[in-house]
Amino acid sequence: MENSLITEYGYKNFVKEFKTLAEVEKPYWVKEKEIAAQHGDRSENAEYISAKEQIRNIDKRLRFLEKIINTTKVIETTKIPHEKVNFGSKVTLENLDTEETKEYIIVGTYETNPTENFISNISPLGRVLLGKRVGDEFEFKINNETIEYEVLKIEMYNFE
Repeated sequence: MENSLITEYGYKNFVKEFKTLAEVEKPYWVKEKEIAAQHGDRSENAEYISAKEQIRNIDKRLRFLEKIINTTKVIETTKIPHEKVNFGSKVTLENLDTEETKEYIIVGTYETNPTENFISNISPLGRVLLGKRVGDEFEFKINNETIEYEVLKIEMYNFE
């Protein structure tokens, strides 16, 4: 199985979240659970049940983060060329029918955020964009619609 790619910035954020959950959040809720357990009947103890659920959710997130941290391949986007669309590139496209422009940042699957235009390198549009150069025109088909784009600008995205 091939490892998923992740930017160095995304990797650092996941490691930071993992440490915070493991070293701060989980110990806090374990202590809260212990305190709540001292208040008697656990089956009707809302604080105990809530703390137990928080711990379960934290453990679930920790397992997910651990999987990302241990199985992804970190790409230092500052060390790869961005003359053509690459992992970590910020791409400005023009819709040739509407003349509307959009920007997309190519990232790994775990870093996608469509509301901020972070798209996966393995998404349909991400795959089509990889390797394109400024001035390239291409068609992109989605939902039985074909959109013609031109690549206007490519630059390394500054993750921060």
